[in-house]
Amino acid sequence: MARYVGIDIGATQVKVAVVRGSGRKWALETCFACDRLPPDVALASAMGAAVATPAPTLEEAVREAAKPATEGGDPVAISFDGARTHVRVLELPAAVRRRVAEVIPFELEALLPFDFDEAVFDFRVRAGAPLDQPVPVLVATARIEEVRERIEVVARAIGRQPDHVGPGALPLADLALALPPFRQGGVRAILDLGADQSEILFLDGAEPIFARTLSRGVTGMPHTAGHLAREIRQTLSAFRASSGTSPEAIFLTGGGAHVIDLPRWLSGELQHPVEPLPIGTIEGLAPERRDGAHRYARAVGLALGCAPRARSLDLRRGPLAYERGYGFLREKVPLLLGLGATILVAFFFATWARARNVAADRKALETTLGDVTKDVLGEATTDPERANELLQKGPGSLDDDPLPRADAMDVMVELSELIPTTKMKHDIEKLEVTRQGNGAFRVMLQGIAPTVADVNTIEAALKTYRCFNNASIPKKTKAISDDRQKYTFEAELRCPEEGGGAKKSATSASPASSASGGK
Repeated sequence: MARYVGIDIGATQVKVAVVRGSGRKWALETCFACDRLPPDVALASAMGAAVATPAPTLEEAVREAAKPATEGGDPVAISFDGARTHVRVLELPAAVRRRVAEVIPFELEALLPFDFDEAVFDFRVRAGAPLDQPVPVLVATARIEEVRERIEVVARAIGRQPDHVGPGALPLADLALALPPFRQGGVRAILDLGADQSEILFLDGAEPIFARTLSRGVTGMPHTAGHLAREIRQTLSAFRASSGTSPEAIFLTGGGAHVIDLPRWLSGELQHPVEPLPIGTIEGLAPERRDGAHRYARAVGLALGCAPRARSLDLRRGPLAYERGYGFLREKVPLLLGLGATILVAFFFATWARARNVAADRKALETTLGDVTKDVLGEATTDPERANELLQKGPGSLDDDPLPRADAMDVMVELSELIPTTKMKHDIEKLEVTRQGNGAFRVMLQGIAPTVADVNTIEAALKTYRCFNNASIPKKTKAISDDRQKYTFEAELRCPEEGGGAKKSATSASPASSASGGK
């Protein structure tokens, strides 16, 4: 189960709570506190006399209280003073619902008492707001330097950076989520009574909707009780004016919750039901600590603020979130090394498995190649180069190409080149290339030339083509329409290399041919 640590730095004590669990089931593992006395308080010596022994600094008090609980590397949350936090509820137009983070800086700039460039903020949009109405947004803002100072004090004390900074009373929202009264709808308030100041948080169910820091605590009671009641009434009036509702009940917690008869007295003063916060319902709270459990309420809420789906706000944003990065990495080095080793092992295993599959595929292909070369080429081989050599020499090679070495296209090319058409007017009436029974081709050409001498010249020229065998012009007649001579040329088309070798190009087949066709 997950383990979270909350450190509540109060005016008189540093309180630490360690929570373990998940979801809605949480158990308080331990809680302890260390007194933080004002500098002007004299400490008692061993002899009983008051001596001017310096009071422990804040860093020393945090180290004494939190050092043992934070050595395990679990997430740590710390508190930030509500008096130095500005909490506002902004009403943003429904049109900017998807751009709330971009709009908030412009809204805050006119409301803060300091330059916005010096501020760090976090916000939470009210859940369940109608889409067509303004969006209520709870925003907490503080000075960057003041938050950084608190972070550095804690980092020096415990030797590591805190993960979460909870402002004012807002961590109580995460505590409320773990308590039965807040698991149903309805507006309620939690009043955390401290020594010098108090925090009040209003919730709708467990959703924080309003918060304020009061300048009065339980110091000076009962003489100051009236002043405290007046501030609470003013806060209730401000909440009623902004939200239009009043809380159904007010729950007391903090050190002031242990003041005798305080809930009954406040109930009469405020005209609202007031009762102690049922923090005892959290499991793991030892009986001897149950009476003082309210002192650790905010520390428990801070611890729960580190859990997933927390509802409180976190001032560890912007530049402070960036500054957290290196320390966070240092804290997680063992985990990162473990994850890196796991990834490395997985990579080597995947590489080995891939290589094994490739080797198996290669073996299967080589077996298939050996079978095919034995069946087709007569020699079994698994070498691709040897298989290619056998393919060139064996059956199906180019030496046994069944295609003729000269075809009808070659004949037409030769006729166009051998007949001297530039010196005479020559016409071709008919050209036939037919296949004979012996596999050879018979060529028959019927043409018209000007004179008998021209016909003889054509015959002599055509006989020079090496693929024409038994070439002759057996028939010469005079044309009917004019004085030109008609002739019939016949020859057998078979090249000398017919039956072996590749088909030659026109250039290599005949000196008189061009590269436009085979000869």
